[in-house]
Amino acid sequence: MKSIMDYVKKNKVFGVIRAEDTENAFRLAEACIEGGLKLVEITFTFPGAQLVIQELSKRSDIIVGAGTILSIDMAKTAAASGARFIISPHTDKEIISYARSNELLIASGALTSSEILNAWNLGVDLVKIFPVKAVGGASYIKAIKETLPFIEIMTTGGVTIDNFTEFLKAGAAAVGLSSSLMVSGSLTDSKIISQRAKMVIQKLSELEEK
Repeated sequence: MKSIMDYVKKNKVFGVIRAEDTENAFRLAEACIEGGLKLVEITFTFPGAQLVIQELSKRSDIIVGAGTILSIDMAKTAAASGARFIISPHTDKEIISYARSNELLIASGALTSSEILNAWNLGVDLVKIFPVKAVGGASYIKAIKETLPFIEIMTTGGVTIDNFTEFLKAGAAAVGLSSSLMVSGSLTDSKIISQRAKMVIQKLSELEEK
């Protein structure tokens, strides 16, 4: 568990793959990986998401996991497919317990200070602040970290290529990039996605140098 969390803290950015089908999910994921992203979240929002995880989990250059996990059955399917982490938009005690028992990194969604502290006390590795844009963005993360500095935070929902470093500066351990990274349409868009991923890596490098 610690090694996965260390990997997350080092790489910081999850490429969140929301697709219509497995073919597009593979295309989007490969484009993100080509651009340099090392954390790939396959959301359970389309049929066959577990098959994409199963294939990507064979790679040694990335860590792949499952997102939008809403039930214990989804969590079990993800784990059986090779997911190394589980991300939920909500806090579910049963999912958290399952993840911890099976050495999966777990990030659970919360918003208010009470929800955030509750999720942390239940044993999550990361509290996913979602949707962060709705509560003020990076300034909200800064305020939460000032009050609860020991809580590891991941932000999604309003995090973009242009502003993700602001969340990291505010104290987030990691961020999830989805719509601002992805481009729907023809296969030629894969090149654009890779270029955007490379931009993210470059901005991370510049941030670490400061």
